[in-house]
Amino acid sequence: MVSRAHTLGTFTPSADEAPVIVCDETDPLKEALIEPAGHPVLVAAAESGDAVVRLAAANGLRTQRTSATHVQVRHRDGAPITPSSQAAVFIRGREWLVTVVALAMELKSGAFVRRSERGVRAALERLRALRVVHADDVEITVSGTPAEPPSSTRALPLPDDEHPTVVVWRSDEGWDELQAATPAVAQLLGRPWLQDALELVLVKLERSFGGGSPTLVDDSVLAAALDTTEAKVAEIRRNLTGDVQDAVRLLRPVLACLAADAWNEEAAHLLGRAAGERELTRILDRLAPDLPLPSTELVALARSCTKPAELRDELGLDFQQFNAALAALGPGYTPDHYPDRHEQVFGDFVRARSGILLDRLRERYAVAAQQGEDISGYAAARGLHDLQPDPDWLPRFITPPEEEMRDRVRQWLRAHGADDDLERPTGLEPVDRLRARNTAALDALVPALPPLVTAWCRRHGVQVPAGWHGAVLMECRSHIDGTGLGDLLPLSEEQLLDAVERAVGWPDGMPHATDPAALGLTEKDFAQTAPRPLGSGGSTTVAPRTIKIGDAEVRVGSDQLSTIADIASKTLDEAFLTQSGRVRLDTVAGVPRPRNGGSSSAKSRIVVAKTKRTTEDQRSAIGLVGEVAARAWLQRHYPDVRWVSGYAAVVNGDDEASDSLGYDFEVTWRGTTRLYEVKALSDPAAERVEFELGPSEVDAARRHARSNRYRILLITSALVPEERRVFDLPNPFSAQGRDRFRMVSRGVRYQCLPLGKG
Repeated sequence: MVSRAHTLGTFTPSADEAPVIVCDETDPLKEALIEPAGHPVLVAAAESGDAVVRLAAANGLRTQRTSATHVQVRHRDGAPITPSSQAAVFIRGREWLVTVVALAMELKSGAFVRRSERGVRAALERLRALRVVHADDVEITVSGTPAEPPSSTRALPLPDDEHPTVVVWRSDEGWDELQAATPAVAQLLGRPWLQDALELVLVKLERSFGGGSPTLVDDSVLAAALDTTEAKVAEIRRNLTGDVQDAVRLLRPVLACLAADAWNEEAAHLLGRAAGERELTRILDRLAPDLPLPSTELVALARSCTKPAELRDELGLDFQQFNAALAALGPGYTPDHYPDRHEQVFGDFVRARSGILLDRLRERYAVAAQQGEDISGYAAARGLHDLQPDPDWLPRFITPPEEEMRDRVRQWLRAHGADDDLERPTGLEPVDRLRARNTAALDALVPALPPLVTAWCRRHGVQVPAGWHGAVLMECRSHIDGTGLGDLLPLSEEQLLDAVERAVGWPDGMPHATDPAALGLTEKDFAQTAPRPLGSGGSTTVAPRTIKIGDAEVRVGSDQLSTIADIASKTLDEAFLTQSGRVRLDTVAGVPRPRNGGSSSAKSRIVVAKTKRTTEDQRSAIGLVGEVAARAWLQRHYPDVRWVSGYAAVVNGDDEASDSLGYDFEVTWRGTTRLYEVKALSDPAAERVEFELGPSEVDAARRHARSNRYRILLITSALVPEERRVFDLPNPFSAQGRDRFRMVSRGVRYQCLPLGKG
């Protein structure tokens, strides 16, 4: 447009008339320049200015660009404002602005604006050189003619090769000042089109920080303000900014670490003043003359890193000292911690010495067991769950040293009152041999007790304790193994009977004896309690179905659950109970399709927890065997295990137990409770395993999807003791399990790959 309705075709100034001023339409001075005395003004689009000047020259018009027009800005008191190195650096304290401008140029320039990496870098170097002058109010002269600044204008650019300057007035410090200065900044960068986009980004950032002034702006906040992704922000920032302040951010903890006592607020302020690489290298040489490599190489190395930890490792700096420096720097810096690595390394250290640790604990509690004292401390400690990495290691070590871990273990042993020698062999009988001996003695003793208890109670008119109506052997085994008593000393018959009493109860007044004569029992007492032979009564019935647990063939049915539980418990050996249960699941890439007739292609074998070849009673029996095995395994690894499934209600008479809970066991673990759902397979583990979750189990798994509480305990080869395996699986709905399971029916059947190759 042309002011006063002049056009190039009709407006012909006289020779002595002032030249036409060609003004960019985004120039902050546009409104002030429209009507200055003696100066016709042409307003053109920023990208059209050169074309307008050429067209005017072709029509005989003298023109002058506003960029070449002498504009003077003065304080209201008449003092001139001129570009100078004495003015404050515009980006000081807000170095993140360089990144914001770079991102805005890259993401908001539009399809028709030409961009080049060299041009962007040049603009950013100019931004770093910008100075700022604050004024209460200003007056302007254009080529000596006074001009009133527009009311909407609160900043003006003062071009200068060395110190381009932004003059800002009537603005508050912080976001208001930045937004007021945006038009002038865009002009000085030679990118007037940037103004609107930059103003919008600044408004969004102000909202993100609630009006506060940040010292750092992370990529997630930048991504939200620029309507893009964090990955895109990081990529552009690395490629375009070349920001010396990014290097300063990485170098600050390095210098704080190397300079130690010499690092102070003055040093931090000096480093923050660096406006370019040359100045930064000079500051580095001044602050830390004993750098591990030349300052120019250090700056180049900092530019190649994205995190302080990367630069720390490249320079080989002490981890603890560097973390102390990060902590001292305060906001914007966080010491590096590696808790997962500590837990893994320390866990490996402890597992490699678990045998000797158990022996030290056994030595400590064996005397207490012999004297009948409390040994609950042993049961709680033998799983080594409270033996954890020292939290004080986190700021000191990337990986805890072996000597530190050894001291930690010794301290733990002393806290339990045990000897802390990790080398001395024990004089106790090996624990696996002792367990086997005590279990064999219990297995021989318990089956003879129910007839004695029943006969004695009948003879004396005493009620048989409720525990004797369930799986007596299973409960007695569970008690001895769960308390750890069988680990500590060879158990005499009297000690075994004491354990039986604690496990299932003992009739009031009945002596602890297994000799019928000592109990005053005769053959007549036993004859009255003998069970009626199978098939008696003259009726002919079809023999019930059976399952085979190890070498024992067992009838199935609801009336046989206690017998099945007892037989299953006898098949549990150390090879099974000492399995870790740890598993690395492969990602399930796809669900195999059913075999087509005549197809010869190899397919992944699928083991299904619920097979159609078995009856409901047989499936129920297999499930019970799996839960008996799971209970024993859990008790070996955790001190507090509660069986809460429907089987517990039937076998143990637990009125609170129910299948409606959606899980089978509650396990106390590190201040919380883990919930285990057991899935038992009669077949061995295969490449692909399939199991079902019922509605209550799906509900429970969904409720606990955000935590690690709900677990699946998979028991394979449940009926074959020598092949039986246990897999501790994550919740299929959790973050850990989401990609490791695949639903293969309407919400209840899942497949996973427990034999992970990863």
